[in-house]
Amino acid sequence: MSKKVLLINGSFRKKNTYNILVQIGQILKNHDIEPEILNLFDYEINDCTGCDEICIRQGACKINDGMGEIMHKIMESDGLVLSSPVYLYGVSSRFKTFADRLNVWFHKPEPAGKPVLFVATTTVTGIKDTIRFFDQFATGFGARKGGCITRIYKTLNVPVQEKEVSGFLSLLQKDMKYYKPSMNEIVIFEVLKVLALKSDGADRNFWEEKKWLDKLYYYDCKMGIGKKLFSGMMFKILSNAMK
Repeated sequence: MSKKVLLINGSFRKKNTYNILVQIGQILKNHDIEPEILNLFDYEINDCTGCDEICIRQGACKINDGMGEIMHKIMESDGLVLSSPVYLYGVSSRFKTFADRLNVWFHKPEPAGKPVLFVATTTVTGIKDTIRFFDQFATGFGARKGGCITRIYKTLNVPVQEKEVSGFLSLLQKDMKYYKPSMNEIVIFEVLKVLALKSDGADRNFWEEKKWLDKLYYYDCKMGIGKKLFSGMMFKILSNAMK
């Protein structure tokens, strides 16, 4: 069975960002990978209301809308493409609302290990800030990052080249043990692990079930002795700081 990739369109239109997703989808098809473009504007996605952190304490959001179906599609996919045009140096309001509603995955990162590719477009500026948001967002749920594709006003009509997708394709084909997490990814993992250990609810139970509390990272991967020592050191520092 071929792998499946979910391409999430954070634009309110089917124009520049969407056209790039279509091109990526064709490249994926050429590699026997099934693409599905999901337009966030097609779904009812209500604002996160910060409702006493029910999603954190109970493990699920209490709001009944389209997010349940989207989260199911994400979990059923083998990889993700996250995209948005630039809105005031960041992602669109639709994508930000979508990201806010995934807060539960920042404490119980169910998609950990899923490959992800970022896409950002703009006719002015703000690309770096938007990609930075994507990077922080994906780090929060333990994704394996396979690069980014960007287009500015001068390059909006430049076709997507296969080499721009090559890092993502490689992650889809390789076992997680070959991934090399960055120092920042390791830090975030240790922060979440310590928070889970200090928790007495759904967070700790989830991490215990995943057997992550004794791990240096979510899964066995390429970590040299330096990163292994760094991971252990961060755990000790954070554990003492959160007493």
